[in-house]
Amino acid sequence: MDREFFSQDASVNWEELLFETGRTLNGDNAELEAKWMIEEVSGVKDSDDYKEQAKPIQLKRLNSLIERRVAGEPLQYVLGRWQFRELDLFVDDRVLIPRPETEILVGYALEECASKKSDLDLTQSLNVVDLGCGSGAIGLSIVRETQNVSVWCTDISEGAISVTRANLAGLGMAGQRVSVSQGSWFEALPEEMLGKFDIIISNPPYIGDSEELPIEVSEWEPSSSLRSGPLGTEDLSFLLNNSIEWMSTEGLLILELAPMQADAMVKEAKNLNYREVQLQHDLTGRERVLMAKKPL
Repeated sequence: MDREFFSQDASVNWEELLFETGRTLNGDNAELEAKWMIEEVSGVKDSDDYKEQAKPIQLKRLNSLIERRVAGEPLQYVLGRWQFRELDLFVDDRVLIPRPETEILVGYALEECASKKSDLDLTQSLNVVDLGCGSGAIGLSIVRETQNVSVWCTDISEGAISVTRANLAGLGMAGQRVSVSQGSWFEALPEEMLGKFDIIISNPPYIGDSEELPIEVSEWEPSSSLRSGPLGTEDLSFLLNNSIEWMSTEGLLILELAPMQADAMVKEAKNLNYREVQLQHDLTGRERVLMAKKPL
């Protein structure tokens, strides 16, 4: 039976809801999380706008959110959405929670889009593929934030594809430039796109099978989106080895990775004759993004 933190017939104002919810959550970010939950169930973001008492249905939903969070479920799943750059994404436990590191990954892709488009006429469009798209955060952000770009979003997970499609539905006119398909990596793409992708981008699984993760991650987020195999670099290596034939002449591969994998992946890229291989940093200054141009 659901635990009830607030009585359904209680008369509760904004400040009382905030205080009691924060006290119940009792964590480092309890007050902020409480505010987000109350905003979610009330539809208002400031106590000055909270003209009416909380309705019973709101309290029932708030009780449910609190119960889930107290049980350890990540806040993003509890709320059912999360901000990623300019997008308010729907997320649940079928996909990874979008992270700041990946926002940086998208930033580098957008810079490359701007650079490449300066060499095109107005009628030409760049082709971008987001492999292992999860919630669609990467691909949908790219199409949302730039023009003259066609984006493919692929994932092997049927659940992830469903989440991406849900987020695509909220994209408006820009969504007409997005194709979504299910399949393992490049198997999801049509053969006619061979040699035509100007940017291949991915945040693949890059955690080793034996690496420990925080309980909130290991018990709630999909393992298949986190773990790549014994080494943690298996999917990164696969993408390095198999992207080349799908890239246009000046195509660029952009991969998110763990800082401790950076040197090994640079070496592998150079051994495959990728050009202009470089590493980019995340917000903490750690090497997080590998960028490499198609071999001649």
